[in-house]
Amino acid sequence: MHSGELRQPIAAPSGFHPFYYKEYPLHRRAGTCILRGMGFDLVQIRKLAEKKADENWRFRTFLKGECDLTSDELDRRVFETTRRVWAGIDCTACANCCREVKPSFSEEEVRRLARRLGMERRQFIESYLERAEADSENPWQTRTKPCPFLDDNRCSVYEDRPADCSGYPYLYKPGFVSRTVAMIERTSTCPIVYEVMEDLKKSLGFSRGRRAKRTVTSG
Repeated sequence: MHSGELRQPIAAPSGFHPFYYKEYPLHRRAGTCILRGMGFDLVQIRKLAEKKADENWRFRTFLKGECDLTSDELDRRVFETTRRVWAGIDCTACANCCREVKPSFSEEEVRRLARRLGMERRQFIESYLERAEADSENPWQTRTKPCPFLDDNRCSVYEDRPADCSGYPYLYKPGFVSRTVAMIERTSTCPIVYEVMEDLKKSLGFSRGRRAKRTVTSG
């Protein structure tokens, strides 16, 4: 395997994440990929994300005021970068989001999961869910972490998982520049987000020099 090449995918077994790959880590560009020689060292990933916190906040300022790309052009760059990074990462070797994040559920998703498990709606809620936080679009979220449906790093209800899970970490969602606060937070949880952010800094010509103030507005 030469530098610059990506691992080739193998077919995903039924119920597995669509990005199921036999081999990792990804060798892409020396010095940029956190998975190089590390596997999924999630403790180290968190430490690296914390170390780069000020830099990431300054990158947020750069994206909002200094980047030459329009919002749509930036979204396309994020999508392309995400495809490239994700192609070399096996999410089932990580599953950190399933341990660290409480996904939210719509009423329809609650009913769908309850049917799958042969439970009444109320029984399903009492067993697994709690009221979601006030700013959530959905009324329910899992009560515990790790997710109660995580089984040996795989989702036991994969085909019926909520949109909050199937869309995570939301890198394919339009409007990246308006969601940078959440992305900075996810760099310590998701290796894909960390690596996409690092790749974007390089490809967009971001300078890593000075420190930044953390002023949170929207996104």
